[in-house]
Amino acid sequence: MAAAGQLCLLYLSAGLLPRLGSAFNLDAEEDNVIRKYGDPGSLFGFSLAMHWQLQPEDKRLLLVGAPRAEALPLQRANRTGGLYSCDITARGPCTRIEFDNDADPTSESKEDQWMGVTVQSQGPGGKVVTCAHRYEKRQHVNTKQESRDIFGRCYVLSQNLRIEDDMDGGDWSFCDGRLRGHEKFGSCQQGVAATFTKDFHYIVFGAPGTYNWKGIVRVEQKNNTFFDMNIYEDGPYEVGGETEHDESLVPVPANSYLGLLFLTSVSYTDPDQFVYKTRPPREQPDTFPDVMMNSYLGFSLDSGKGIVSKDEITFVSGAPRANHSGAVVLLRRDMKSAHLLPEHIFDGEGLASSFGYDVAVVDLNKDGWQDIVIGAPQYFDRDGEVGGAVYVYMNQQGRWNNVKPIRLNGTKDSMFGIAVKNIGDINQDGYPDIAVGAPYDDTGKVFIYHGSANGINTKPTQVLKGKSPYFGYSIAGNMDLDRNSYPDVAVGSLSDSVTIFRSRPVINIQKTITVTPNRIDLRQKTACGAPSGICLQVKACFEYTAKPAGYNPSISIVGTLEAEKERRKSGLSSRVQFRNQGSEPKYTQELTLKRQKQKVCMEETLWLQDNIRDKLRPIPITASVEIQEPSSRRRVNSLPEVLPILNSDEPKTAHTDVHFLKEGCGDDNVCNSNLKLEYKFCTREGNQDKFSYLPIQKGVPELVLKDQKDIALEITVTNSPSNPRNPTKDGDDAHEAKLIATFPDTLTYSAYRELRAFPEKQLSCVANQNGSQADCELGNPFKRNSSVTFYLVLSTTEVTFDTPDLDINLKLETTSNQDNLAPITAKAKVVIELLLSVSGVAKPSQVYFGGTVVGEQAMKSEDEVGSLIEYEFRVINLGKPLKNLGTATLNIQWPKEISNGKWLLYLVKVESKGLEKITCEPQKEINFLNLKESHNSRKKREITEKQIDDSRKFSLFAERKYQTLNCSVNVNCVNIRCPLRGLDSKASLILRSRLWNSTFLEEYSKLNYLDILVRAFIDVTAAAENIKLPNAGTQVRVTVFPSKTVAQYSGVPWWIILVAILAGILMLALLVFILWKCGFFKRSRYDDSVPRYHAVRIRKEEREIKDEKYIDNLEKKQWITKWNENESYS
Repeated sequence: MAAAGQLCLLYLSAGLLPRLGSAFNLDAEEDNVIRKYGDPGSLFGFSLAMHWQLQPEDKRLLLVGAPRAEALPLQRANRTGGLYSCDITARGPCTRIEFDNDADPTSESKEDQWMGVTVQSQGPGGKVVTCAHRYEKRQHVNTKQESRDIFGRCYVLSQNLRIEDDMDGGDWSFCDGRLRGHEKFGSCQQGVAATFTKDFHYIVFGAPGTYNWKGIVRVEQKNNTFFDMNIYEDGPYEVGGETEHDESLVPVPANSYLGLLFLTSVSYTDPDQFVYKTRPPREQPDTFPDVMMNSYLGFSLDSGKGIVSKDEITFVSGAPRANHSGAVVLLRRDMKSAHLLPEHIFDGEGLASSFGYDVAVVDLNKDGWQDIVIGAPQYFDRDGEVGGAVYVYMNQQGRWNNVKPIRLNGTKDSMFGIAVKNIGDINQDGYPDIAVGAPYDDTGKVFIYHGSANGINTKPTQVLKGKSPYFGYSIAGNMDLDRNSYPDVAVGSLSDSVTIFRSRPVINIQKTITVTPNRIDLRQKTACGAPSGICLQVKACFEYTAKPAGYNPSISIVGTLEAEKERRKSGLSSRVQFRNQGSEPKYTQELTLKRQKQKVCMEETLWLQDNIRDKLRPIPITASVEIQEPSSRRRVNSLPEVLPILNSDEPKTAHTDVHFLKEGCGDDNVCNSNLKLEYKFCTREGNQDKFSYLPIQKGVPELVLKDQKDIALEITVTNSPSNPRNPTKDGDDAHEAKLIATFPDTLTYSAYRELRAFPEKQLSCVANQNGSQADCELGNPFKRNSSVTFYLVLSTTEVTFDTPDLDINLKLETTSNQDNLAPITAKAKVVIELLLSVSGVAKPSQVYFGGTVVGEQAMKSEDEVGSLIEYEFRVINLGKPLKNLGTATLNIQWPKEISNGKWLLYLVKVESKGLEKITCEPQKEINFLNLKESHNSRKKREITEKQIDDSRKFSLFAERKYQTLNCSVNVNCVNIRCPLRGLDSKASLILRSRLWNSTFLEEYSKLNYLDILVRAFIDVTAAAENIKLPNAGTQVRVTVFPSKTVAQYSGVPWWIILVAILAGILMLALLVFILWKCGFFKRSRYDDSVPRYHAVRIRKEEREIKDEKYIDNLEKKQWITKWNENESYS
């Protein structure tokens, strides 16, 4: 069973808020803020209501619920909760309202009943309701059969906060006496929410614990006038029927689990989904079949006419757990059946967002139709750091089907939207305002949003910050507590304190300036005391208006006259000064505005400086005003006086320009200029001021972006007569001539360059903060027959692949008369040429196959497949970075298998360098067989040569055979797609593969070599059609040779052998015959063989020997010319 106290104290997720607005008319100064404190631990401030008592005396009070306050003496409990009345004019503590000061312990328990969990006032002179949703009824106390039912109970008090008539008291407990058990009314918890209708007719109760916590809403008559008029059959009305108690008629889908209201926070952020939606009416609007448990219908309540019909009242109830995200139901009365029937359902947009935790009905745009504001404090968007949210549904004349809400976001963990309240028109601008609580934003904050003719202003006009923790848990407003005709705001917290902020009256001060003379004629000088002899009389008048019309305080103000403020900010000296004020052209004076619409003026003389150079630009003069706060404040009704404040929506200054008398405008002093503009797109070469015109394609300039180059727009402006035969018609000086160039988001202003020196050097260009617009002053005046050519240098860094063209809006302006100054759009087509290239290499580029055939099933590691080949593809980008593109892909035509399905190249692994982690597709083609990878990738495969079959002989007639394998002819290829995410300037992809050795042995062993071609190319997938990618492909060749042992010897047919033998014998016989004919075989004689010689010989010497020694008898020998061969000679 869930209790509201537990529901409210849970820590919820929240999200991002808009930028904080400046303070406006809620007085947040520490000395003027009123604080009230309760007992520690009492949760004083858990609920709030402003109450206007008319009888017996006129009192405006703040009612504060403290659901954990200590019990009254006769309640027989420790903590029961209570209700307190706070008079803001009194300095003391708040007073506890005594009621419910009894107890019957045999039938009830008030321990922790949480009296004061909600409190509402019926309005001026009306009644007050407060509830204790944990009030218990008991049976069989102190027995084994004891039972407890948490029915809840509400008390109604008269305007003087006492029980006075029959409708007052604590008998407002409609669940008591009905079927018990949590599946029916045993956990009813009536009073989690309760309210009165604004017409004083009804009191409305929420009972979110009924029917397994589906919840119901009950409406009962609360108007004594009806009884006086004998009207007794107006209600009660109840969801599910006051008598039928049919839970199937509860019109909310719901969750299917029990427990606390919020158990967890779940992210449900999809930025592509637009989930603002409302449920359309059913064909049978009185039945909603999707009904389960735990929706908590009745958790929040409001009502009003003008929601669906101008005449019928509609009840609005939140069900923050319906459909696991929350819903808000619009209910109508059915007079015949006394049922409350659904008219429309708003659904929450995310899981566990608590959509419908609080609701408010308010006419934000004052169109007569009530708008609906819904809080979802547990809304969460992780990606956007968005937390709690508030949804504003603007009423479309009672039709809600197609209404898309405006969502206001809260900062993370702030519980933004846990309280939303209509606080009335706090600034009296005619439009009601709302306040939103965010108790976990720092120590707690409350955001004030103003209504307007256009609905809600999404920027908060004021942010109230708390000093005590959980400030902003509860809010009350829409009543003037301090009687100054402006509604005030009270803010509660979970730290036993309440803060009251009083609204400051808002005044509008009208400011007017008159200058005499209204033009400066430098030729007419007077003896007025100015150095130049030219003086101006400046007069500023002020008057104020406020609401109500009877509000007429005397207001002290300080008026200020100031000249050329912006010129002085830019560092230029002023051309004027106020008399007796030194060189600073600023004059202040204290004034008193005694009542509304009473004009008060200030006047001073403005001197023109002597020898001024700028005589063309006007002299701006502004008048501003500030309220002068007194040093001490008087007390009104024992409270510090609340001072008025200037309306923040009104202009803070009044402005006028004093022009010099124009020259060069003809005899009639009217300048009729004739400004003309021409443009051409150019490119800029590097950082040099050299510009080249873009090529023209089909009449449109075409910008080809290959890298981050700047482009330039050449602009030529002329001012010449349109008809030379009638030069007085136009072509006069163009005063304040300027060119405004507005650039698309893809271009940013960088600089400007002049083609040539401009006369008097009046050309200057200034860009706004983000460079989206340039304002070029051409001259003041841009004289007759003048011409200027200059370049606007633009950065193209924001040009993306989705940029189809460039549109630059060019507009000439001048204060001279010229009617034909229509804007011109300079157009250029963008063609983005990606400077991507790919090259590839195979390592090694030559491989061998050999060995024995191994079946696919027998392979366990990649080493068994064949030779290692690593393909490396290098991608180089010389242009724009592609890190965020995500659409560039390297396609590799991988030769997986030959035509008969046998493996060719087996892809083992893909790695990358210079890229984010990639996943190539199809992933299954990488290591298809899940083979074990080898860690020694560079080791050569050892080839075991097969023994040569002796039956295969070498053929003398064998030729060198080769074949080229590629994807287009004889190979089945797979397209491997590898995304190039994170590519900057260069990257590499390495494909580790193995040559399938068995396939080459079986199919290509008769070839001398083969070439395998692998092709790779880059493509870019983009929606834009202006992207070019030239020559982004390559192919890698690998040559495959059989090893020597694979060269087979083929057998020779027998007849070839026989023919060869016979041919050999024949050739031998022919050779013998030729030799015989030449006498090769004839025997030769000695005489025929030994030739004769003509020679001289000496006979051999003969010497005698004696005693074994030669005797020396030497004599001269004679030559002979004839001799016999058997003779001895020397």
